[in-house]
Amino acid sequence: MKVAEKDVVVQGMLEEEYQRCHEVLNSLLEKVAQYPKGSLNKRKKKYMGKEYLYHYIVSREEGRVVNRHVSEEDLPELRSQIEQRDKYNKEIKAYKKRMKYLERLLKIPKLKGDRH
Repeated sequence: MKVAEKDVVVQGMLEEEYQRCHEVLNSLLEKVAQYPKGSLNKRKKKYMGKEYLYHYIVSREEGRVVNRHVSEEDLPELRSQIEQRDKYNKEIKAYKKRMKYLERLLKIPKLKGDRH
């Protein structure tokens, strides 16, 4: 059974899917930019015979590692934001992989400096 080299209908569907993936990827990147950067850590300190536990967020700013204290009231909200950001990052990875596959099918040339 022979397969048509370039079926116009299939080519159009692939181009539409590529464009849709590109739009979804851009919207996901915008959403991720709104969430806090870094990872949540906790540290134990001993002082005067007592042990204290506190949470902080670690991130990079201008090439430096920055630690910021997180209060107990803000902790649940920050955890949920970081979880949501990680879910979006997982989706971004899947869409980038799909777009790479579609680029190979559509024979789209790679642009220098284009990361998505």
